[in-house]
Amino acid sequence: MPERIARTEERTLSNEDVSLLKAKRNKQLLFLLTGYLPFIAFGLYILVIGPDSLKTTGGNVITRNIHPMKIDDDQRSSFLTVAPWFIGGLFILLNIYFAKLYFQSIRPLSKDISLNKKQLLFFKPVKNPMEFFNKFYLSTPLYENQQIEISREDFGRIGDNDELYIEIGPNSTYILRLCHGNKVINYY
Repeated sequence: MPERIARTEERTLSNEDVSLLKAKRNKQLLFLLTGYLPFIAFGLYILVIGPDSLKTTGGNVITRNIHPMKIDDDQRSSFLTVAPWFIGGLFILLNIYFAKLYFQSIRPLSKDISLNKKQLLFFKPVKNPMEFFNKFYLSTPLYENQQIEISREDFGRIGDNDELYIEIGPNSTYILRLCHGNKVINYY
């Protein structure tokens, strides 16, 4: 796909671009934390409550109240031996998994914001009409076979030899806007 890129430019981010990147970063961070924090809270609950957490989990409410679980010293000592290792292993695995997600999604957006730069990729579009479904697509040079859906009016205005440009974050490749000359093309 790089052969479709006619030229590139680098410019500073506008305030609107920074707010778009920050909004995307904050959404990604919220998504990541809502998955991470419940696991950490569950692990801390198990460690703080200790063997008594076995009494409040599992089974249903009726059997839990009729047949309360009795924990003897042998079960208590095996719980206190196994639980920290299990929770510690789970904590390490979760940190590895969520760190990977952080470095793939949030870190590139933060780098783009801190560098305060955007990249403009000028390219000749490949138009892909799907008139039967009333959808109109442009292939972009960012990834192989990546397509952006645009409106029928914008699709009709773009000629086969016209040059478009995409404003992206250099690290995240997050599309800030798609333009045809000075006109911004709305994409879905």
